[in-house]
Amino acid sequence: MRKLFAACGLAAALGLPSAPAAAQAPRSEFDDVKLEVFADTHGVDPYPGELVLLRIRGTYRPKINLQKLIQPDLVNFGWNNLTRDRSWSTEFRNFPATAFERTMALFPEKTGPQEIGAFTHHLTVVDGDTNRILDVKSQPITLNVATWSGPGGPDDPNVWWLPSSDVRITDEWSVDPNRVPRGENVRRTVTIEADGVTAEHLPPPPVMRSPGVISFRGPNDRETRVTENGPVARAIYRWDMRPITAHPATMEAVTIPWFDTRTRTLREATIPAQRLAWAAGGGAEGETVAPPPPAPRASVPQIAGAAAAGLAAGLALLLVGAKGGGDGPPRLPPREIWALRLAGLRRDPSALRAAVTALARREPDRARRWLAEHEVRAGLAELDRHLFYPGAAPPPDVRRLARTVLAARRRTRPKLSGRSGLAPLDGPYRPG
Repeated sequence: MRKLFAACGLAAALGLPSAPAAAQAPRSEFDDVKLEVFADTHGVDPYPGELVLLRIRGTYRPKINLQKLIQPDLVNFGWNNLTRDRSWSTEFRNFPATAFERTMALFPEKTGPQEIGAFTHHLTVVDGDTNRILDVKSQPITLNVATWSGPGGPDDPNVWWLPSSDVRITDEWSVDPNRVPRGENVRRTVTIEADGVTAEHLPPPPVMRSPGVISFRGPNDRETRVTENGPVARAIYRWDMRPITAHPATMEAVTIPWFDTRTRTLREATIPAQRLAWAAGGGAEGETVAPPPPAPRASVPQIAGAAAAGLAAGLALLLVGAKGGGDGPPRLPPREIWALRLAGLRRDPSALRAAVTALARREPDRARRWLAEHEVRAGLAELDRHLFYPGAAPPPDVRRLARTVLAARRRTRPKLSGRSGLAPLDGPYRPG
């Protein structure tokens, strides 16, 4: 200590910096402090968006009172702090020391050599009965980011780039999709989890469409969980679905491409295909399926009116055939027409929607015309809002909508040819 005071006095006499001022300078690795930075790439060059664990480690012999780690501007990198800073007792050059470590998640954004600048550990250490300041700096390092050369990849705008060490998908339904209660929605919930990425790296909700099924996208949730080995992302996607035909429908499988950072290969995660159908009156052997809810009962005058309307329609068809208005024998209306009329009579919104869909499938060319009419489009939109969001829309006038659809269909009736609808029974007439 006497030698230290003598050196300070000599330095003052010669006009040199004193010992406390010299302590303000950055300390190097050959002194009693050390700060190093390591990029954990598992021996390969990462691709853009791929997780790189950056570890900042320090070893210090002086006793530390206060500390602050100052990071450089991480240009061309996304980053997240993973866990709290760690410190423990160790040895440094056979002397007691304190070790420090911080782990960060880096996501390179561009290819080529990318520099990670110097970190600075600003320390206040104990020196006798006073404190001194140390700014310990690390050496800059360079991270080489590889360029993708195969199909797809991070630069392909048509493919979602998801570099991960593991991707997991779970598919859940609020009820059995093979036995959807009549008139109710079924909620599908798909959860995607991926290791080594944040929630922003996960793809948007896929489109769930299938003939015979109406689907509305519900609320979505995203979250990132931080672990010592990197972030874990989770996205929860929801859809409200309903069959709209009497026959079962199938939601096709959806594939999500992703890059396996362990095997360095492209892979696919699959949301499985699923069959949807209305619940039947009885289930499989040993099972009991609840019957559909009873529809409103029609009164006797309503039933009589429907029967009279059907009889009048049949007589009208016979008269048209007898007057030579068709190309063949008179035909009765398709069963979808009867189902549509009955649904309007019973004021059953679900049955009406199913009947309209079935009729459109039976005569697609003609249906394109009557479905394009403004009143039909508006009425069906109001019906769908009520079916899928009962609290948001009041029940429509089902009977009036049925009449609107039938009237629009009649306006698209093909023109009759003028030949008799009844074939001659004895062949063509030949004068004797």
